[in-house]
Amino acid sequence: MSKIKKIILIIIDLIKKSFFLSNLKTIELKGHISSLTFLRLLPYTSIKVPYSLGRTVRGISYNKNLHLDPAGKLCMDLSNGVSKKNIIKDLSTEFEKQKNMSAADIVHLKNNAILNQYPAWAIVMPWENLSIEEMHNLYPENFYKNRCDQGLIFTNKSRTNIIKTMYSSEFVENRVNQMQTLLRSVVQKGFIQDSNLPKINILIKENQWRWFMGDGGNHRSYVLSCLGHNFFRARISSIINKSEVNNWHNVINGTYSVNDAEHIFDRYFDGSKTYRGMV
Repeated sequence: MSKIKKIILIIIDLIKKSFFLSNLKTIELKGHISSLTFLRLLPYTSIKVPYSLGRTVRGISYNKNLHLDPAGKLCMDLSNGVSKKNIIKDLSTEFEKQKNMSAADIVHLKNNAILNQYPAWAIVMPWENLSIEEMHNLYPENFYKNRCDQGLIFTNKSRTNIIKTMYSSEFVENRVNQMQTLLRSVVQKGFIQDSNLPKINILIKENQWRWFMGDGGNHRSYVLSCLGHNFFRARISSIINKSEVNNWHNVINGTYSVNDAEHIFDRYFDGSKTYRGMV
């Protein structure tokens, strides 16, 4: 993050704090919306949100169903002392199951003709501003850069090899090692917070709200949840209001029908079903 961007974010947070909008009120902590909720949940600002209202990037409730999210189960197993060998075995089974899934399979829409043309790793949600074609083109390169930073070794930089590596035993072990290293670090040193906070998105449904993880900070969210934290400080990326479903990018372009988009939104909101793969 550039110094200028850090300064801007700090200023935004200070302005919010000066108007006493930095902390959620009791009614908001229970998932209800008050007259000032939209100011407290402004995009680009930081906020401390309760895990009771949180959903993983895959749409799973942290407090009730974390074991249904494979990454959540991975973190739970590590924190509970399950052997690394057994953890890798379980996660490998999940990767093997998802390996040949289509994007339609991963969001439980087997009859969606557009999603059926793409692999599970290219999935985009109805409200995202990136099309599935764009994600399919961009993701392998992003995966390569991200995993290189995490120590994963690639045989070569070809797109074919990168995609093959996505479901490899090497990547499974790399995921386990990454979570294990972070978990140990937080246990030993605590969680150091700075302006580069994890990213979350806000879901609005009538007079209720929930939050779910964005692109940054997912591992931190699992670790702090597994260690028993009740709150998670993050920076808000976007507000997703169900009432605006007709204006969502991947509804307008026909990737999702309105009914299917609303259904996925509702499942994220109640946190009961997984809607993304491990890649």
